[in-house]
Amino acid sequence: MPQEPASIRYKNPGAMWGSALAIKWGADKKAITLNDGKGQGNNIAVFPTYVHGICAQLDLWRTSKNYRNKPFKDAIRVWSGGNFVEDYIAFVLKRVPGMTRDTIMDDAFWRSPNGIAFLKAQAWHEAGKPYPASDADWIEAQRRVFAGQVPIGGTAAKAGTTAVIVSGTVATTVATSKKPAAQGGGIDWMLAIPIVLVGLSIAAVAWFIWPKRKEAA
Repeated sequence: MPQEPASIRYKNPGAMWGSALAIKWGADKKAITLNDGKGQGNNIAVFPTYVHGICAQLDLWRTSKNYRNKPFKDAIRVWSGGNFVEDYIAFVLKRVPGMTRDTIMDDAFWRSPNGIAFLKAQAWHEAGKPYPASDADWIEAQRRVFAGQVPIGGTAAKAGTTAVIVSGTVATTVATSKKPAAQGGGIDWMLAIPIVLVGLSIAAVAWFIWPKRKEAA
């Protein structure tokens, strides 16, 4: 059975390189080196889910100085590394209704249905076949990026660990557990016990100091 393309195996629809932005969206810290015969030292970031990979794909397009607010024809030349640019342009335009070579890749575009259609077309081109992410995955990724919901620490949100989600400018810490609260999974006693001990220590110090203050008065 033929091996799936790297962009599908590693849940990276844009075939993005490893980077700080990829890691921000949950990619492994170490990217995979590609033996693609192009001699460009290409590598690919590895994501835990399709949604994580799509979020990174979209976030890179809308924030990088190489692509943000650029005409499609110029941005795709940079993205592709100058490889088969005209073929890439023709492939995308055939699959995104109303898009042209001069379409500006700005937030208005990325918030629109054409933004998702473009990401799908790009993923198809990179994989050489329709990308297997569901429609719901693309929509959810678009929602997360524009809501500012970034998983810090990537795949750290496993049972028994703490995940931090950034939404806008507010950071929320969410404790996770294998058990629901009713079964004892709602309180983290490893954190609660030290807090209680600190409180008792403060109370003890106050008790010893208080008589001396009273006498001095």
